[in-house]
This record gives sequence, structure tokens and C-alpha cells, in this order.
Amino acid sequence: MTPAATARRATAPARRPRPAEAPPRRPPLRVVGDEPQRGHARRRRAALLLSAALVVGSLLSVVVGHAVLAEGQVRLTAAEAAVATAQATEHQETLTLATLESPSRIVAEAKVQLHMVPAGQIVQLPHVPLATPLPTPTVAPAPATPAGQ
Repeated sequence: MTPAATARRATAPARRPRPAEAPPRRPPLRVVGDEPQRGHARRRRAALLLSAALVVGSLLSVVVGHAVLAEGQVRLTAAEAAVATAQATEHQETLTLATLESPSRIVAEAKVQLHMVPAGQIVQLPHVPLATPLPTPTVAPAPATPAGQ
């Protein structure tokens, strides 16, 4: 190539490419604003609020569970106290009954309050079978008495 041809090429305007060879058109450029960040911030805030709500809900359920457990424990303690009182009362009444049923106390009360004395001689009565019927006794009519007397 000659120097004149090179100079002509350098000063010649660039040729436009043919429409078939044109590169694909790019989308128009725009300034990136806060809009995508706002959406991201909203998602982060929503996730944070959801996780905080879950933590608060979990803690609240634990507190309610402990309250129910404590209430049951209070009722159990009250029931145990009632059982202990009933057992003590039953034990005391058993001792009182045993004292009242003692043969020495019954004999002493019979002598002092009822003025009873021990039997001199004990006689055993004969055994009478109840399955055998007894003969009907013959009874004489009673004498008639005057109505005026």
C-alpha cells in the first residue's frame, strides 16, 4: 500500500455497517435509584419482624406452660396438705376408738357409772335348735271378771 492510500483511509469516514450486520440493540440506560434497595430493605424488615414474632411467641408459650405447671403444683401441694390432715385426723380417731374399746375402760365405766358388779357364777344355757319346731302350748282361758270391779 502506498502512503497516499493509507492517508486516504485514515481521513475517510468510517463506513456504516450493513443492517444485517448491526449488533443487537441494548436496552436504554437508566440511573439506578433506591427502588431495588427499598424492596430489599422491606424484605429484610419483614424477615426480621417475622423472626422477632416467632421468638416472642415461643417465649410466650414457654411462660404459659410454666404458669400452667406452677398452678398444677399449687393444687398438688394443697391436695397433699389435705391428705396429710385427713391422715392425722384418722390416726387420732383410731387411737381414740382403741382407747374407748379397751376392755379395762368398759369394766371401769360399768362399775362406776352403771353400778354393775361382776357375776358370781356363770351358768351356760343349754343349746336349743331353732330348726325343730316346738309343740303349741295349751292355754286355759282366763277367768271372767265382773265388769264393775
